Amino acid sequence: MVDRNAILAFINTRKNVTIYDLCESFNISESTARRTISYLEEKGKIGRYHGGAFSLLQNPKTQIISRLDENTDKKIRIAQSASEIVCDNSTIILLGGTTVSYMCTFIKKKRITVITNSMLVLDELKNCPNIKLIILGGLYNNDESEVGGILSNSSLSYLRADLLFMGASGFDEKSGFINANHSVELFRTCVKASNETNVLVDSSKYNSGGSSIAASPEQIKRLYTNSDLDPRIIKSFQLKGVEVILS
Repeated sequence: MVDRNAILAFINTRKNVTIYDLCESFNISESTARRTISYLEEKGKIGRYHGGAFSLLQNPKTQIISRLDENTDKKIRIAQSASEIVCDNSTIILLGGTTVSYMCTFIKKKRITVITNSMLVLDELKNCPNIKLIILGGLYNNDESEVGGILSNSSLSYLRADLLFMGASGFDEKSGFINANHSVELFRTCVKASNETNVLVDSSKYNSGGSSIAASPEQIKRLYTNSDLDPRIIKSFQLKGVEVILS
């Protein structure tokens, strides 16, 4: 029988967990995990979103936690697909965002170095002895659960990575990939510090606006997205040299 108290303690300790995390950590089925978090939510012990749960003790529903409830299944498939190119002994940057944070579930057993500004990534990977974690310093943004600013940019001048995985708040084939004004310089610095740049973004973000370009299509090696994206848009990215991987 599943130990609900143990699962509650696990959620409170980790602050945010996915269904996949619960299945792997407690050796339970997906249906059992969903029933358990439904029960805990009904009792007022945790908060729930589609695909996971978060602690009410330590992790109020900030903007990024709210976004975890948007297109979760698509984001998880995108993250799983992107994780397949991560090889042992490589150095990768995981740069903020909900879709990128879902990669943690699929890379936990790899022997890699991870550079990140995301507290979600830190919480997911901090207990993995096979992963060397490098946390960028800077000003903490509670809404996005990440750090940024000039200190983050400065620390990257001494680092390099084989692969960068980044999210986007919007994208189109002409301008490229958009992110918030406060973080765009960090994104640009990470692009320069990485051998290859990969963007993880679901199709709902296409043409969603924004003014700050983090990367142009020509700077991107691979675009990981879902199969709902219009084939004409996919072709436009491919003509600019972007490999489009659909999940």
